[in-house]
Amino acid sequence: MISDMHVHTRWSSDSKVPVEMQIQRGIELGMKQICITDHQDYDAPVFPPDFFTFLLDDKGDDDTITAYLTDLACLRERYADKIEVLFGIELGIQPHLTEKLNQVAARFPFDYIIGSTHTFQKMDAEDARHYEGIDIETAVRRYFEDELVNVRGFRSFDAAGHMDFVLRYGPGAAETFTYAKYGDIIDEILKELIQSGRGIECNTSKFKAKNMINPNRSIIKRYCELGGEIITFGSDAHVSERLGEGFREAGEIVKECGLKYYAVFRNHKPDFYKI
Repeated sequence: MISDMHVHTRWSSDSKVPVEMQIQRGIELGMKQICITDHQDYDAPVFPPDFFTFLLDDKGDDDTITAYLTDLACLRERYADKIEVLFGIELGIQPHLTEKLNQVAARFPFDYIIGSTHTFQKMDAEDARHYEGIDIETAVRRYFEDELVNVRGFRSFDAAGHMDFVLRYGPGAAETFTYAKYGDIIDEILKELIQSGRGIECNTSKFKAKNMINPNRSIIKRYCELGGEIITFGSDAHVSERLGEGFREAGEIVKECGLKYYAVFRNHKPDFYKI
């Protein structure tokens, strides 16, 4: 079973599942590793109906990050003979946060950092105001433009999370997406990631609901064509029932795109396993 490198727990404001429950589910599925990657989105815009802070334990200060890692360390030791528990975090990237995020990445002993662009134009990608009064191609391009600024500015993450996140929420964005429409800007994002030794994530959280993976398979294929080799698999599970969801099918898609191995990060260094 492919190891899950994107997992949420009660430390994320949008999940209530105990860390231990996610670990136990990973063991049931036969995973060799599991990486807990709870949300830390500083200055995340809040809008109805969520009202989530997207900060660790609704606080997100240094003491809370320390408590989070202490919790993971205890569970790593407890389950060491059954599964490897890795220390991760999902950092929400915005252009003005570069210095702060670099400090967090340097200060704490994470194995793996996901860099995710959840917001653009200072609004959450799910916010309908992005898509009012403009065509969807303009909105999607704005997202990728902000993401390029993000990946160039904050370089201390290990893999880009769901790098076409906007396709989940822009009306008609997924249905009308073609690489050709945005290839110029996406190529720049991919080249930046490859040249700096960072990877991409194959995120399956919308596989069951929308029959899609993020990023789109054409982006994964292009990443491989440009020389990219690092890909992780993440269910983005906020409940234990969805851990590892869609990995078998997504693994076949990734192999068809040209990548035969997936990465597991320890101390920010990838080890590779056959898909």
